[in-house]
Amino acid sequence: MAVVRHGTIAMYDYGIHENLAQYGQIEPPIYNMSGVPNDLPLFLSYGGQDALSDSLDVELLLATLGTSVRGDDLVVQFVRDYGHADFVMGTNAKHDVYDFVIEFFRRH
Repeated sequence: MAVVRHGTIAMYDYGIHENLAQYGQIEPPIYNMSGVPNDLPLFLSYGGQDALSDSLDVELLLATLGTSVRGDDLVVQFVRDYGHADFVMGTNAKHDVYDFVIEFFRRH
């Protein structure tokens, strides 16, 4: 699970003592996003009612990944009325999200 904190994307923060046990350091490690290939097709979808992730998190992720992905290799979908769980449990998720994801995979 990634956590956005202090302008970085880091592994889950268990607190000082458990971080030491899990990671061997006080702070959770930061993900190295430079290993994500620039030509990897990406479909990112996020919701306007998401209490766990917001548009700033998406902007940070895109900035961290770089801007070399172009054209239809990058799709960023904003679903205004969706919260975090709506992407999995929403009654309209097939129509609102999954149909677009399937079409994206068909193109790539």
